[in-house]
Amino acid sequence: MSRLYRYILVVMMLLASCPSAEACKPIAERIREGLHLDGVSDVTHLSTSGMNLYVEIDNDTWHRLVVSDAEVEVVAHGEVLATISLRDKVVIRRRMTQEVLLPLRFKTRSAFVLTSLLTRIMNEGGGLTLNYRIRGGTALFKRTMTKQGVAIKSLMENSILPPSLIEEVHRAVVNM
Repeated sequence: MSRLYRYILVVMMLLASCPSAEACKPIAERIREGLHLDGVSDVTHLSTSGMNLYVEIDNDTWHRLVVSDAEVEVVAHGEVLATISLRDKVVIRRRMTQEVLLPLRFKTRSAFVLTSLLTRIMNEGGGLTLNYRIRGGTALFKRTMTKQGVAIKSLMENSILPPSLIEEVHRAVVNM
């Protein structure tokens, strides 16, 4: 799931760092290339209502990145299976590798949905799509981004959400 947030952060920074993505493409590309998610370092306070996911992020850019609000819906066959949102803002400091806390809140119909979703994602995306809304940006530019129907399989194929990272989160959730 942390790769999911990496994808969200990268897309948000691309659009939020300048008023027109066409006008300042080099800045957006530098932010995208400078932000790397190295892995999951810890999962704590796991419950049916949320968890604290600690990820290692390397920010090589000169921008302090802030995500103030984010919500991701996991959808299968037009039905929302789960909603994952941030409980608090996420700050990624500039020019350093750091452990970043992603305080996540889950809204699901049952307690077993999280494990089954991770298993479906590990099996090539399982026909799942994402709808997301994110509010964040740099110190000067803040934006709200929304996108509907992003296929998890395409995120996995483009190495934005690699299976190894999903396996790390799945292992941490199962071992809790």
